[in-house]
Amino acid sequence: MNDNLQATSRASSSTAVNTPTAARQTERLPLLSARKRVQSEAETGTGTTVYGTRLEREFEVHDIGTLVETGEYEHSFSFRKLACFAGPGFAMSIAYVDPGNICSDLHCGAVAGYKLIWLLFVTHALGLYIQTLSARIGIVTGKNLAQHCYQQYTRAVRIPLWLVCELAIIGSDIQEAIGTAIALYLLFGVEIWKGILLAAALSYVILGLQNFGARKVEALFIAMIAIMCVCFGFEAAMAKPDFGEITKGLLVPRIPSDATVQAVGVVGAVIMPHNLFLHSALVGTRRIKREADVRNASIREANFYTTVESAIALLFSFVINATILVVFADIYSSEKGPRLLTQTAEKHLPGLVEAAGLLEAAFGKVGPLLWAIGLLSSGQSSTATGTMAGQYLMEGMMRLRVSHWLRMLISRSISLVPTMLVGTLAASYLDQFDEWLNVLQSLALPFALVPTLKLAQSQAVMSSDFAISRNWRLFGWTAAAAIIALNVYLLLPLVLQLAGQGAIQACAAYLALALYLLFVGVVVNADF
Repeated sequence: MNDNLQATSRASSSTAVNTPTAARQTERLPLLSARKRVQSEAETGTGTTVYGTRLEREFEVHDIGTLVETGEYEHSFSFRKLACFAGPGFAMSIAYVDPGNICSDLHCGAVAGYKLIWLLFVTHALGLYIQTLSARIGIVTGKNLAQHCYQQYTRAVRIPLWLVCELAIIGSDIQEAIGTAIALYLLFGVEIWKGILLAAALSYVILGLQNFGARKVEALFIAMIAIMCVCFGFEAAMAKPDFGEITKGLLVPRIPSDATVQAVGVVGAVIMPHNLFLHSALVGTRRIKREADVRNASIREANFYTTVESAIALLFSFVINATILVVFADIYSSEKGPRLLTQTAEKHLPGLVEAAGLLEAAFGKVGPLLWAIGLLSSGQSSTATGTMAGQYLMEGMMRLRVSHWLRMLISRSISLVPTMLVGTLAASYLDQFDEWLNVLQSLALPFALVPTLKLAQSQAVMSSDFAISRNWRLFGWTAAAAIIALNVYLLLPLVLQLAGQGAIQACAAYLALALYLLFVGVVVNADF
């Protein structure tokens, strides 16, 4: 790699600054201050941007505070160094335990018992691979995924790509608001529609911590994960599950014939498209030594510790999801719970509210209390990470800079209308609504996954030192093809159902499917 800085100006009249000293001086500035300085100098024509090569550009992360120091490069493993990098992975893992995942877990346990634990593990392992690629893009290039999409895709592709991803974030926001509202209803008897409004207000409180720096927000997320582990773990302990069957469910891949829908829902619920944009940006809060003599070694060190931290975080997420599945598998396979699903599995599944009643019947009043506290932690923490992801997506892909507060006001206003309608007019359909939103996440996933794979394999973007190998490319594209095929599997029954209602409906359904596949093809075939 060329050690000479190859800085480029943001203003057309600017000239390059090729001194390593200038690049290091900028690296020591807070991100927002560095950005403002560059803009001011470019506007007056008295200076230029001091960003260097891809490996020396700093993130333009809005209102994230100063960088977290990681210290000098170390040749051996260090727990102190791991602690320096700990935070972004746990924030990323919040999306794996949001209310949509919790609902999916209890359905899997109710219908399939312990048999789908292996699928939970596989989806978390796949999630680790995808999240690692996303983080590597941010660490190696100094730019997040949304910023790269802005550079690599034409406006005609970028705008619909942004809209699809924004729609997925809004859908996730609806799930989280409903989950929080249900938790407030279970804890305090607050009506669902009032709980939705209160959930929106609580989100502002959590995001207010960003004014105190990235570490404070990350600590809150870790605390939320700990609360979920304690609550759901205690319920699993009270259930006294069969560990032999749990081991069999983890090691023996099988999907019962009556649990196909739930198995498909696991993939759609666990891996969230907005998480790729979030993780690639959050890793920019760590300062990495980029001087020529230690640059590659420091980046490899950052990649290693970020991967380890992400693996630990997703292990906790897997445990949380698995405990929920195990609890409801135990309830529906024993005399403690009602036999609601034994004859009518396809007609009715327990929802987040009904789950509290089942837990009370099985464990007494402590059951629904722990359930509600865990659900509240899940809903509020995932709301905050979703808003942060939307911020990075909007700023990076469309160059639209708005404050976190305005961003939340916009997203909440858009999502509040359908959420309030469901909460007030169709409270009994909350869980069906949640399942449709999981389908939306699955449909949107290729539009975040494909750019991630294309960037991670590009030597022009990642350099030959950090582009993924041929075998990992093959694995990634196989996974992407499987997810796209899964989406077609999800869409095809709906298309056929609409096609049977008349010629106009049939044309609209087939056209929508064709446009979806066409746009996936455009994103895949874009020349990076």
